[in-house]
Amino acid sequence: MKRSSLFLFIFLAGIMSLQAQLTYDETGGKDRLNTITTAVPFLMIAPDARGGGLGDAGVASSPDANSMHWNPAKYAFVDKKMGFSISFSPWLRKLVNDIYLGYLTGYYKIDDRQTVAMGLRYFSLGQILFTDEIGNPLNYYSPYEFALDGTYARKFSDNWAGGIAARFIYSNLTQGQFVGGAESSAGISVAADVSVYYQNDVEMGAIDGV
Repeated sequence: MKRSSLFLFIFLAGIMSLQAQLTYDETGGKDRLNTITTAVPFLMIAPDARGGGLGDAGVASSPDANSMHWNPAKYAFVDKKMGFSISFSPWLRKLVNDIYLGYLTGYYKIDDRQTVAMGLRYFSLGQILFTDEIGNPLNYYSPYEFALDGTYARKFSDNWAGGIAARFIYSNLTQGQFVGGAESSAGISVAADVSVYYQNDVEMGAIDGV
């Protein structure tokens, strides 16, 4: 019984110590820069109505012109010779009216096994009032980000396909403002994706009841 009480005391003391540390960090760090480590989160936004309406379940859906965002390998199974799609998605419209995501993508089927595609995604954060360290207004700016994609998809068999995609990413959120005495600059990066897609026809038959 004494041993159980000792373990309970140590456990509660540890919880209280952790809570005290978290409280100290929250209050003691209020004067430090609250840096956001998530980069270019606009790439995670569903750019098309179909994928968004399916709850972002577009990786294994049937191929269409918007396959660039979900799974580039799906382009190998498109039926038409070429196609394109244009999407415009207002973002947080109940809060502001000038944040939006624009999406343009198109593909061309080289032959029965090969398809190439390109896509452009543009995210505007609207007009934002920039201030200095003590809150004095500086000017209004319009931060934005965009990504340019290119992909090659190839069918390996009647059921399997693979795709390789390259992406150029540009993020200009600070508009050259000075932060900590240094002039900020736009973020530039590149990325690559490798994807696989499996497609198989499923036949469902009905069983007559007695």
